[in-house]
Amino acid sequence: MPEFLVERYVPQLDASALAAIGARVERAAAELGTRGLDVRWLRSVAAVEEETCFCFFTARALDDVVAANERAGVDYEHIAEVFSIEHAEAAPPAAGRPPPA
Repeated sequence: MPEFLVERYVPQLDASALAAIGARVERAAAELGTRGLDVRWLRSVAAVEEETCFCFFTARALDDVVAANERAGVDYEHIAEVFSIEHAEAAPPAAGRPPPA
């Protein structure tokens, strides 16, 4: 399923503000899930000095991510489909393969 990045400006961003945003978008995504939309909040990251929050979602379509953020009542600057790679030691081992030594 595609992954999306939501960028938002949050004045006076701190850990409690980030946690509150995460809780709101997670709850909104779950509510939309009961209505048949397959959208899920994955995590949020803060760039504190830039007062910027990045939230990651999986969804079938960008419009589903927009719906989750609007339902949560949190403003955003930009939403984009993204993909990522992880360092081999950070990723969980593949089934049947031991973790790297």
